[in-house]
Amino acid sequence: MKVIKAIPLEEVNGIKFGTGRDKVREKLGAYTEFKKTPFSENSTDDFGYCHVYYDNENKFEAIEIFDAEVYIGDRKVFPVNVDDFSDIIDDFDDELISISKSIGIYAPDNEPESILFGCKGYYEFD
Repeated sequence: MKVIKAIPLEEVNGIKFGTGRDKVREKLGAYTEFKKTPFSENSTDDFGYCHVYYDNENKFEAIEIFDAEVYIGDRKVFPVNVDDFSDIIDDFDDELISISKSIGIYAPDNEPESILFGCKGYYEFD
């Protein structure tokens, strides 16, 4: 299984938030491009184990990882039991989102399926 290192609000596997789409593709390799929803303003890149999201200027703004082990420092943060998330990040809300760290967990039926790391403000809405 692929191993991913994340530094919340800064980078994932050495790719800093704000990096251009071409550089992300260069670092991550083969991909397919698609629209996540019919309402998506920009396309998403699927790298097989993750989806990478870009802003309207094609800058890296978030990555959703679903088929890899993910670490923050030496601490494994995905996949882990849903009950352990509050021990890992102290401000997850009931929807398993940390607004301050721009991290979200998708866990239907309390089974973690993916973890998302976003740039600063990713989960802040006007």
